[in-house]
Amino acid sequence: MKKFLQMGKGARSVKKTDIFDSIIPMYYLSKYTGLAPVSLAYTHDKQARVGVTLKTSVPAVLYTVLWITGIAAAQCYVLMFYRFDKLSYGTEQTKQVLVVEFAISGITCVTSLVIGLTRIRKEMDSLLYKISVIDTLLDTKNDILRGNVIYMRVHVISLTFVLFIVYAYDFASAHSHSTIGLWVTAIYVCNFIRKVTIMQYVNLVSLLKQKFQILNSYLGSAENHTQHRPDNNLWEILLQTPGFKNEDNWKDDALQIEALYQALNGHYSNIIMQDSSSTCIQNSWLHKEKLRCRALRIIWDVLCDISSSVNSMYGLQILLCIMSAFIEVTTNLSYSIIILKVQVFTNVMHYHKLAALFIWALMEFCQLCWITATCSPACGEAHRSVTLLQKLLLVPELHPVIAAEIQLFLHQMRDRKPKFTAWDVFTINYSILGSILGTIITLLVILVQMQAN
Repeated sequence: MKKFLQMGKGARSVKKTDIFDSIIPMYYLSKYTGLAPVSLAYTHDKQARVGVTLKTSVPAVLYTVLWITGIAAAQCYVLMFYRFDKLSYGTEQTKQVLVVEFAISGITCVTSLVIGLTRIRKEMDSLLYKISVIDTLLDTKNDILRGNVIYMRVHVISLTFVLFIVYAYDFASAHSHSTIGLWVTAIYVCNFIRKVTIMQYVNLVSLLKQKFQILNSYLGSAENHTQHRPDNNLWEILLQTPGFKNEDNWKDDALQIEALYQALNGHYSNIIMQDSSSTCIQNSWLHKEKLRCRALRIIWDVLCDISSSVNSMYGLQILLCIMSAFIEVTTNLSYSIIILKVQVFTNVMHYHKLAALFIWALMEFCQLCWITATCSPACGEAHRSVTLLQKLLLVPELHPVIAAEIQLFLHQMRDRKPKFTAWDVFTINYSILGSILGTIITLLVILVQMQAN
């Protein structure tokens, strides 16, 4: 127990398919874009178990610093000398639109790289390991873990393919008659890094939603409390987990779940002693149900901690990404309206340029939908736990001891409601998407009226 409470850092005991395996596609994509200044370290302990950790990599840190320096230098050049640029980018208004978009994307991109270098590099390993422990406690099935791997790979391949098509069409339609310049290249690079940042955030939120769904499945199965099968009783599953049977599996772990550990090692021995007497069978069952609720409460608390960590690490970047997407949607659509009103289309290239603006606006709006469509269902799944616990309290045969434990669980959920915010400025849900859409429409209507006057 003393070694367990000290919690020294050591090798992670992992299965063939786990959270570290599922992040491999995202890890390499983030590493090449400078967003992951870490390396995967594989070790083996005395029991021949494979351990995985995310450790700071000096070459990766220097690579990220190089990205920050290059993007910052390009941004300074564009903002200070773009009027003297001799390359042909079309009209002066076109160049101004490019400058505005690049300034917004550049600030967001540099911020993401800096925070990745200073905070995410230090905290991501702990966050991913907490998720892996939750997978162990909830007995996440191998098919779910394999589904996470496939989901991550589809995201990475789809994002790369879509951005390649958009960039190719945009360059062919808007810059085919000019030499590609510094700012055009930088716009594409900054936009890609921004999308990878959003993908990191979205996939972490999706993982949290999945854990809340598994937790709710246990709460839903507990409604029929007269049936205690290993597949719907978390307590029985915990007892069958090899990690909890041997203290050596826990003494080097970094995640401190002291209450759960004590329950499994102390209270369970009392339950076995009570089971030896037929007069204490009912009391033993009550202890099992009470400890199961307590274990679920601990898991809920760890999930809330993970949600807070995600908000803390990605709050500022997501706020800047949302602001950037809002401004770029408004800018591209407003410039498209101006073109439609004042420019006479004399060849097909003019139509391609207009289509490119609409595609950029659509892609940025889809980015807003991507963020909100991930965060809102995750919060809804977490809040559904309150409804499931309230249904449990309506069970007529519920013992007062179990009812008291459920009441404590309800108080805990009401005090700690997981939510995803943009740096605590606003909560990310479908309502904020409606507000952004309404603001964009209002600004476009004002612009049309001004052009008409």
